[in-house]
Amino acid sequence: MNQPLTRFSQEWWSAYQTTWNEQENLGKKFTKLGKVILWFSDRQGVSVCSEWDDQGQIVSLELIEEMDESLPIFSATRENWERFVNQEIGAVKAVMTGLIDYRGSMTIIVKYGRHFDCLAQVAQKVN
Repeated sequence: MNQPLTRFSQEWWSAYQTTWNEQENLGKKFTKLGKVILWFSDRQGVSVCSEWDDQGQIVSLELIEEMDESLPIFSATRENWERFVNQEIGAVKAVMTGLIDYRGSMTIIVKYGRHFDCLAQVAQKVN
């Protein structure tokens, strides 16, 4: 019997990428997003740099130890990432209240912000 994956582990991120790319109707919401960093400010999870292609598919999830300040960065404690992934708080509210810190172009927020809750919906499907 398979053990459930530890959320935000290297294996979990790999399964997340596969699960996201299997969703037929979600990719179009993130077309041309490019690279985005999901950072654990308390180092209690594996931080990643995700790269999205022109079709909204995740083409790479690179495990990172340091931030590339030139990229958009979403940063939070593990507790706040858990709240987001568990859909206890939406992406926009999390950023507006500072539970998730965002550093980068406001164009990303304006163009994709309302779709970021889809990331949490897909996370619910990862075992």
